[in-house]
Amino acid sequence: MALARRTLEIGTAAALALFASAVIASSLQLQNGWGPTGPQAGYVPLRLGGLLLLVSLGLLVQAARAPGGGEPFATREQLARSLSLFVPTVAMAIGMTWLGVYLTGAVFLAYMARRHGGMRLGRAIAIGAGATVVFFLIFELWFSVPLAKGPLEHWLGL
Repeated sequence: MALARRTLEIGTAAALALFASAVIASSLQLQNGWGPTGPQAGYVPLRLGGLLLLVSLGLLVQAARAPGGGEPFATREQLARSLSLFVPTVAMAIGMTWLGVYLTGAVFLAYMARRHGGMRLGRAIAIGAGATVVFFLIFELWFSVPLAKGPLEHWLGL
């Protein structure tokens, strides 16, 4: 049974309104005015939470009033395509904890080039490795911003 688009839009708008309400509530626990040195800690979050709440309520009304609420959110093919991007991205995010940013990034890019770009294995590996070397040079050497490293980088002394 497919979920109706309207149901998911209403649920998403309600979740966004709940999040905005939490932001507002936590901002109200801080000083949220304008102090002698500028905005206080809750000033910006309170206003952004208020704007987010207004937008989410507008989306909620728009979704509730939209005609044709029974159409499916996505077809089986669309969901499969979305999952073919989502699952490797989650795997990369989890893998970064143990393997570091560079190794997981290289594997992810090579996989995506092969799977979605239709590239041959050698070219996909070259793209993953090449992009990772460029990222390493940019972040580690030029910006001096070390990213999380895994056992391979430590073994190589990087």
